[in-house]
Formats: sequence, structure tokens, C-alpha cells
Amino acid sequence: MIQGFWQGVLNMGVKGAKLQIVELEEHGDAAYEVGKYALLDTKAQTLDAGKYVVIWKREQGQWKWHRDIWNSSMPQR
Repeated sequence: MIQGFWQGVLNMGVKGAKLQIVELEEHGDAAYEVGKYALLDTKAQTLDAGKYVVIWKREQGQWKWHRDIWNSSMPQR
């Protein structure tokens, strides 16, 4: 399912991504990251841009991606 989703993204022409962390805060064994993203084509033109939130959990001393959500800020076509 995950592989199929990202294969679909690649098939739509996305060839790169740019992430910008806006806020990162740690709370014990959990942390949250808030940021902005841009999905780029082969000419580095923006295909989509928006915002995201990632929840991290520390397990056995390592930070692991626990949950994420992202939303486009571009108008619907």
C-alpha cells in the first residue's frame, strides 16, 4: 500500500522534495515536528506545496517516525 502510493507520486512526475522544518519540540520520549514541503518535477518546478506534522517516538534510544500528516496549500484544480 505505501509502496503503491509513492509509486503513484513518482508516476505523476514528482522527482524531488524539499522540506523546511519550522518548529521542532521534544517532550520526553516524544517529539513533534512542524514544517513546510514542496514536491518538485525534473526541472525543479513546484508541483505541490503545503505543510506537515510528524510525531516522533524514542524507542531504545533511537528516534522513530510514529505518525505524520501533510496537507497541500495549493488551490484545487
